[in-house]
Amino acid sequence: MQWIADHSQLISALTGVGTLLVWVIYLQVFVSSYRRQLRATLLITRGPGDGLAARCFVTNMSSGPVYVQSVIVALETPGGMVVMPATETQDAEQQAYSRPLERTRQGPLQPAAIRDIGSFEHLMSPALQEARPETVQAVTIVVLGVYGTEDLPIGARRRFVVTPSGARLRLHGATLDTEQIRKKSERRKLLADLQRDQ
Repeated sequence: MQWIADHSQLISALTGVGTLLVWVIYLQVFVSSYRRQLRATLLITRGPGDGLAARCFVTNMSSGPVYVQSVIVALETPGGMVVMPATETQDAEQQAYSRPLERTRQGPLQPAAIRDIGSFEHLMSPALQEARPETVQAVTIVVLGVYGTEDLPIGARRRFVVTPSGARLRLHGATLDTEQIRKKSERRKLLADLQRDQ
């Protein structure tokens, strides 16, 4: 007890420093959790089936709505990449839709909402004007949008590998998850992609 009384100032100072460290760690956890909550997260998935007729879905896993501004398709072929916007539906798709809003892939996507952006075949059709389907090795779907008070566009991409299976083509995700485009330098490049789609 005498030792505690003799070193009370040191113990008090150490207790204060320990309390400060606990609060700093708590604040760090709180801020990182809050920032994670504010980030936009989009998922790009393949619907039932594994052929080009399979549907492509975009899901908004963000806490706020995302305005989908552009959909870009990149085909990997032996001759190189073929990149084309696929924001507007093609003639074959438009016949199925009567309302103008159904003829575009643009529009708001509420939190936890899912949108069918069309079959992979229809998404790829603008780019397939410059590449034969049997030469396609992979397709990357890129979704660009606007989220909350963000100054730069947000984006997500997912690559699907295309493999021949008899007379038809099959596709499967190259990765299990969708890559979120979060780095500022990459998001600045998205502006050029958006301008190409205007």
